[in-house]
Order: sequence, then structure tokens, then C-alpha cells
Amino acid sequence: MGDNGSITSVLHQTAEQFHILVDSVEEYAIYMLDPNGTVVTWNKGAQKIKGYMPGEIIGKNFACFYTAEDVAAGKPQRNLSEAARRGNIRDQGLRVRKDGSTFEAEVILTALRNDQGTLRGYSKVTRDITDQIRSREFEAEKIAAQKASKAKDDFLAALSHELRTPLTPALAAATYLEENAKKIPQEFVEDVQLIKRNVKLQARLIDDLLDLTRITRGRLRIDLENCDAHIIINNAIDIASSAIAAKQLKLSTNLDAKQHHILADCIRLQQVFWNLINNAVKFTHPSGQITIHTFNDEAARFHFEITDNGIGIEPERLASLFTPFEQADASVTRQFGGLGLGLAISKHLVDLHHGTIEAKSRGRSFGAIFSVTLDTAAKGDATELDSPGRSKPPKPLRVLLVEDHRDTRRMLSRLLTHFGHQVLTADNVRSALDIVGSGEIDVLVCDIGLPDGSGYEVVSQTRRARPIKAVALTGFGTEEDLRRSKEAGFDFHLVKPVDFHELQTILDKLAA
Repeated sequence: MGDNGSITSVLHQTAEQFHILVDSVEEYAIYMLDPNGTVVTWNKGAQKIKGYMPGEIIGKNFACFYTAEDVAAGKPQRNLSEAARRGNIRDQGLRVRKDGSTFEAEVILTALRNDQGTLRGYSKVTRDITDQIRSREFEAEKIAAQKASKAKDDFLAALSHELRTPLTPALAAATYLEENAKKIPQEFVEDVQLIKRNVKLQARLIDDLLDLTRITRGRLRIDLENCDAHIIINNAIDIASSAIAAKQLKLSTNLDAKQHHILADCIRLQQVFWNLINNAVKFTHPSGQITIHTFNDEAARFHFEITDNGIGIEPERLASLFTPFEQADASVTRQFGGLGLGLAISKHLVDLHHGTIEAKSRGRSFGAIFSVTLDTAAKGDATELDSPGRSKPPKPLRVLLVEDHRDTRRMLSRLLTHFGHQVLTADNVRSALDIVGSGEIDVLVCDIGLPDGSGYEVVSQTRRARPIKAVALTGFGTEEDLRRSKEAGFDFHLVKPVDFHELQTILDKLAA
């Protein structure tokens, strides 16, 4: 018994000494997590490196140490799962201090199991290696910035074209089905409208992300109509529903506003609401809570408010939150070299509607509240959009459609025929010029990028032969593209995915 007591005493002293040693280490953050990732111990090194006192952090989830981008990508939970599976993992990347600043960290995460193999928690050792890589990063960022600047314009033009092109036949098909709604089962009519609505929204998102210069130059246009904000909010929720379900978030909606009709661009307004919902989903922990609330104030204005219990925003970052290329977490901008447009675009859109958008947060790990305030309108106050119901143009036109994308060519041809026009098609420069040379063509509707040349060649050579009206229909939509299109001889320039009733209106003008 004496020997056993002596051994127990020695082991106790050794454990106590080890605890004192770990607690006194200042160059490493050494702490423990429970199986859910909640902080349960905190040494002096952790206090020094991360800035939290033990009483401020013990009991909180360790996800608050990660950047907003990593949280949105699910990295904290993924690291725990990987450590539990492999025993331990080594990681390197940005981590966030209490004050919101970031540092480059080297981390070792180890799963702790008892004798029966049951997971009891994790140990985590973190080292600040910022100074070691700062010089390498500076040089790499300088080179990357120079390359990015040089390649940006060509890349954006090509990306814009590739993203827009497949949306065109989808929108054309949805438009055609909508025009022929009486011929399809009633149960599918709403689905057709849903497809069309989401394709158009996706096109708007691409358009904004790839051509932000229209905002900075004051050239972004909105088309006002009478919008039911509650319908728009529900549409935005529907689009985000799969992401909400994937993170098992609890979503509460209290649409209490009695007056919810707004004179607005409905698609643009939906873009604002979707962006705010999407942000809340990205930066809220799995199984977290999101609440959407609408109400009217004493001036009958409409208020949209979305609250989450996610990672929150440092108070000092709130001021720059709606600035282009800024985000609540600077690491996002740093990693992607200038993303962070969603909130800036949303603010500009709300400004164009003479409304306000605001963000509030008590800081890291306290969630965020975003609110939008807009003036309301009585039902029917807005000018309605032109009805698509008319089936025959003032005068049928002989249209040459030049388009190398097969699905787009087929659906556009069907839609133009439905509009009442006679349509001939070509998929390259040579066959287009052959058709122009063999008969009378009233209007040329032509893609710019063709396999054996460009639409510029088609319109310039056609106009040398005879005067003809021409419409460029293309995925290239920068100001330089518009200028080149006009110089080549096109009368109109429509960017894919085309608003087909705008095309219909143009053809009606040409037929009048």
C-alpha cells in the first residue's frame, strides 16, 4: 500500500507539474475542446496569441477562431471530423483574434479517446507563423496582382460569354412554354414561371459580378413595376432552401407588414433579399437560427429584417461592409483577390430604390442583423410591364438567325416563329453570307462569336451588299463590346440571356 500511495502521489505531482508547464507556455496556444468543439481549457499562450481571457472564451465554440470564408465552407466541423477519423491533423491557414485581426497559424488538432476508444474531446496546439511567411506572401501577392491585372479583361469577357450562353436556350424554352401555357397541364405552369424567374435572376447575378463598372459609372438601370415584397421574399427563400436544409438551419419567417407592395424592379429587389439570406446561411453554424421579419413603421414604410446567430461582425468593420471589394472578414478579399461585391451591389440597388440598408452586430460570435427599409406603394400604382400575350407582329419579317450554339439556335428559331416571323438559320459566317446572297433578308439576328469568324464580319459584308437592320445577340456585354458592335454596323446589341420580349419589341419596331 505504501508503494502504491507513493506512486499515486508521484503521478499526481507529475500531472500537476505538466498542467503548470502547459499553462505557462506563451509561444503556443494550447487548449482542449469537448467533442462538439466547445473550448474547455485555455492556457497563457492562447490568451496571448488569440486575445481572449479564459472567462471570455471557455464555453464558446472554437469556430469563432476561423475566418468567415472557412466558416461558410464548413472547415471547423470538417477539421474535427478528420481529426476524429485519423487521430490527428496538421493544418495551416488564417485564424481570427478576438479583435477581428487575423494571423497565419500552424495548428495540430488531436482527438482524445479513453481506454474504450470513446471520443472525449480534442487537444489543439496553435502557433503564430505570420512573420515567417510574410515576406514570401508579399512577393507572391505582388506578382499575382500584376498577373491578375493583365489578364482580367480577357478573362471576364470569356467567362461572361461562357456563363451566359447556356442560360439563353433555357430562358427561351421557358418563355416559349409560358407563351403556350394553355397547351401544357396547369400543374406545370408555375414550374415554368419558377424556371424563368431563376434563370433571369442567375443572369442578373452574373451580369453584376462581371460588370460592376456599370454601378461605379452610374449606368445600372432598374425597371419599376408594382412588386409584392412578400412574394419576392418567399421566392428568395425558395432559391436558398437547399443551402438552408444542407446546414439544418432553423428558419423562422414573420411577414407581418400589412403594406408590402413596392414600386421597384422586382428581380433586382429579389436579388437584394436573396443576397442577405444567402449571407446569413453562409455565416451561421450548422443547426443555427435565422429569422426573417417584415413590418411597417408609422410612416407606412416597409421594413425587411433578417437576424442570424452566426459568427457575427466586428463593430469596426461595419462601416466598410457595403464598400465594393470589402467584406466583414478581410481574409475573404485577401484570398480571392477582390471579391466581396454582394453587399456593395445590394446597397447600390437599395439606394436606386431610395431605400436604406443597414447591418448591426455586437461583434464576433454574436450573430448579425441586416435590415432594408423601402417606401410602399398602393396596389396598381406602378406601370405594368408589356403583356407578352400578343402573338402576331405588325408585319412578319424574314429573319436570318446566325447562332452556332445548337440549343440556342433551335429555341430562338421556334420562339421567333411563334412571334410570327419567317426564320432562316445559319451556324457560321460562310453559310450566313450564302443565305444573305441568295435572297431578301429583312433583319439579321447574329451571334458575335462564330466558329469560322465573327458576327462583325457577317454584318459588315452584308451591309456592303444591301442596307439591312441588324441585331447583335451575344454573351459579350462590356462597354468595349457595345462600341465594337455599333462600329461594325449593328443597330441593336442584346446580351445573353436575352429578354425575348425586348427582342420582340425591337422586331416590332423594325416591322412597323
